[in-house]
Amino acid sequence: MNERYRKATGRNYIGSRDIDLGFHIDKNWSKEKLENSGFTKTIKTLESMGFRSVSFRLFKDFNIDNGKELTPQESAKLPLFQIFQLYIDPVVDNIHPELKNLMGFVPIDEPLLSLAFQEDMYTVATFFEKEIMLPKPHVLLAMKLNSAPRRDKEHKLIKDIADIYALSWYSEIPSPQLKSQLFSICSSEKAQQTIRSFTAEDLNNVSNLLGITTKELSNVLTNLTLRT
Repeated sequence: MNERYRKATGRNYIGSRDIDLGFHIDKNWSKEKLENSGFTKTIKTLESMGFRSVSFRLFKDFNIDNGKELTPQESAKLPLFQIFQLYIDPVVDNIHPELKNLMGFVPIDEPLLSLAFQEDMYTVATFFEKEIMLPKPHVLLAMKLNSAPRRDKEHKLIKDIADIYALSWYSEIPSPQLKSQLFSICSSEKAQQTIRSFTAEDLNNVSNLLGITTKELSNVLTNLTLRT
């Protein structure tokens, strides 16, 4: 999406200070298998790298001026405006009954992730010379349509709306095909309900964020809900 966005606008698409890491978990796994799963091993690796837990998230502080990683002691000596907090949000497709007992927290659950892991609905992109699995555009769209109505923080809702717009308009998948794929896993009624819940103020904030007119934004979002 970013390449097409950059060609059209002359700039990269807006980033995020959060990194979502998705994992497959089977509810029927034994406790031993859960302990040896990619999810558990990744959380332990991140903690060994200095990431700290807060609720279901992990974070690490960095110095904004030079990008240096900060220890908790170093962070305490700096003003907040000089600290960048990088958050990692683990997301699983299923919550195992032993997960909280084992890890001490319950991660975000997104059942649609199972489509990437079990139905091969993923694509591969390269970041920092590493190949990364990403859910296909229509799966990401369905996830955003699910999460947007539940957002309790305005900036996260605005980012979700911007992502829905960008995935709809700048994905390499032609619009009729994208919508057909989307509606196979998310009903058009659900898409309409979510998009109709966005207020004029929400759309105006997204318009300012992306540098587009509210009319263009509204047209793209409305078109997404219409069956072809």
